[in-house]
Amino acid sequence: MWYSFIFILGLIAGSFVGVIIHRLPKGEQFISGRSRCPDCGHALQWHDLVPVFSFLVLLGRCRYCRNKISWSYPAIELCSGIIVAVSFLFLLPFGLAYWLFWVFILELLLILAFIDLRHFILVDSVMAVILAAFAGYEILGGRVAGADQIFSFGNIAGAIFWFIVFLLIWTLSDGKGIGLGDAKLAGLVGLIFGFWNSVFILYLAVIIGVAAGLIIILSRRGSLKTKLPFGAFISFSVIFFTFFGRDFSERMVEFFKYLLFKVNLF
Repeated sequence: MWYSFIFILGLIAGSFVGVIIHRLPKGEQFISGRSRCPDCGHALQWHDLVPVFSFLVLLGRCRYCRNKISWSYPAIELCSGIIVAVSFLFLLPFGLAYWLFWVFILELLLILAFIDLRHFILVDSVMAVILAAFAGYEILGGRVAGADQIFSFGNIAGAIFWFIVFLLIWTLSDGKGIGLGDAKLAGLVGLIFGFWNSVFILYLAVIIGVAAGLIIILSRRGSLKTKLPFGAFISFSVIFFTFFGRDFSERMVEFFKYLLFKVNLF
């Protein structure tokens, strides 16, 4: 019962997240203002905006102009519902404030991901809010497992390292390999999670990117030159790591440390 209620709350939050994703890149106000059909501009009523349910009832079309509604709207709502419900299961045992903090962060990552999927941009203001949230949480004494010392030398070094690596890729590829926003996000991941955890997160993002590229090529919807939203892959990797990746990351760190410091190759 509780999980169903929490999931529904996540769907409702996802509806607002979808508004932000739609309006923020356009510089539009998202705190207030009626939702409208992007095609005919008709103001939507409350029964047009029930998360997921309205999309299914209307068969994916606007009630007024009958044009197709983007699949991204219910997808965002479902992703939000899953994030809130799964985080409730895994993170609430660490405290209510801890859970609410991570819900806020993961919803921001969802915003980053879908804006990148739609527009191939990573919004600086969203990344700034994520950084400010972690800094404020740490200053106020919050303990975030795997991200509780962002002002430590190791985390700052990780941020600088990954930002420089991705900046070099951006520079050498003349902006065609990745975007400058990807470098900023990689640096943010390094700052928050430290060097070793960010290795796992960024490696997972590469795997997701390779898989997405293969699917696009095999389905003949693109080629090796097709642009991919790598920032979205990083965001989804962070979400996965938050729920499931810590054990994998710890094992990988031990493995690399073993190779680097324990194995005598000569």
